[in-house]
Amino acid sequence: MRPKIILTLLFVVIVQFCFGQNPEFKFYLAFEDSAGNKDTIWLGYDPSATLGIDILFGEENIKGIPFNEPFEVRISNDWYFMPYDTLPNASDTFSYCSDGSLYHTKTQIYNFNPYSSGTSQIYINILCKNFPIIVRWGNSHNFLSDSLYGTLLTNWFPGGWFDFPGTMYDEWPTFLRETDSTIFNVLPYRYIDANNDTISLLFFAFLSKEQLSIGIDQFIPQTKLIKIFPTISNGEFYIQTSATPLKIQVYNSIGIKILDNTIIYPETKIDLSNEPNGLYYLIIRDNNKIIRTEKLIKF
Repeated sequence: MRPKIILTLLFVVIVQFCFGQNPEFKFYLAFEDSAGNKDTIWLGYDPSATLGIDILFGEENIKGIPFNEPFEVRISNDWYFMPYDTLPNASDTFSYCSDGSLYHTKTQIYNFNPYSSGTSQIYINILCKNFPIIVRWGNSHNFLSDSLYGTLLTNWFPGGWFDFPGTMYDEWPTFLRETDSTIFNVLPYRYIDANNDTISLLFFAFLSKEQLSIGIDQFIPQTKLIKIFPTISNGEFYIQTSATPLKIQVYNSIGIKILDNTIIYPETKIDLSNEPNGLYYLIIRDNNKIIRTEKLIKF
């Protein structure tokens, strides 16, 4: 009997090695730039995962391979700030970094305790030449559980999430439980890689309800006071809000701003009837903080 048991266990190991293993939790982040280029990464967690490359979960280290032009998204394990004077053309207001990672991958499964005292900081590296970027994910209801309630995506570096954004380019975090998509017009943190490509950074964290800062969580309900209708029309869109006066920006599909700083309290009409048919991005701000994004389609 013992040889049969050994052979059975060996068969199971071989099958897992060849065909992979399903993690306890896994979901996608689908990215699309304003030119229609798309890419997808996968994130998740499992008790048997590590912080490195796990072949059983379909992870592969592709750091030595150049980014695909003009758009590609990867996950990495680290980054560092780099002084402005060490990089060319670094005299603007953006923060430059360097890639201190050991790996790049398209799939990363983590082993972490969502109730622990630290945050699970995950670094998303993006080569993009056509902003803005829209990010989508599925099954937002999965993030309503206490262990994933605070899970978020932001362009503001770890440590700044729980205070306030430091410049006009920083956006408030998007909680994955609140919506199934978000838009980034600017990514303030970036580095220049060995192939002279400019790689921008987004930041992701698995967080539990217990880890949420009061300062962030109390900010979210304001988005519930905003009604946008319709989102598909021949050019006329309306915004209603019972919140304090807000401002809006509208970008076309190639990232050109066509409307800016229109107060939408208590109701405002957005008239795109003179604009070409297509996809537009609506950004709603409160004192330079982005609190809502929406796609508008004119036909």
